[in-house]
Amino acid sequence: MSDVSPQPPAGSPPPLDDEGQLDVTLVLTAYASLQRQGERVQKVVADHFGMGTTDLRCLTFIATDHDTTPKRAAEFLELSPGATTSLVDRLETGGYITRQPHPSDRRSVLLELAPAGREAIDQIHDFYRRAFRDAVDPNHLDFLAAAMRAIGDSLTRAAAGDDVVGAPEA
Repeated sequence: MSDVSPQPPAGSPPPLDDEGQLDVTLVLTAYASLQRQGERVQKVVADHFGMGTTDLRCLTFIATDHDTTPKRAAEFLELSPGATTSLVDRLETGGYITRQPHPSDRRSVLLELAPAGREAIDQIHDFYRRAFRDAVDPNHLDFLAAAMRAIGDSLTRAAAGDDVVGAPEA
């Protein structure tokens, strides 16, 4: 394992930009790189399973979301009902998911992982576990998990509030 998550020496002052604000340029550059790499990996993984990246995103959503209906999948993926039906049909035909009767809504179905879908998700999780174990010092895992949750929460708050792209900084 290689430690690629070094910590600055104790007592080091945080970097500041020209306006005296915390300089997060290196973090933003690394985040953009991680996003690009993640998109490439997602394409490779989807290709491995013979599906598109949207199909893969749907499969992982079904694996983590309880009571997934086609409507919930469509909302998550931002797809039209017709595109969602085609996607669900592909995943079902591929043996990755099944449609089950909804227990309380006769007009709807629940999307569940079929054995091949569960196997695919398990392989994907193993792939990411190996990558994280290789890249992150075990002593930094708790910090990294907390930081990732905090960044995700902050991005969600910023996107939902007045702090949108193009808005001047406070």
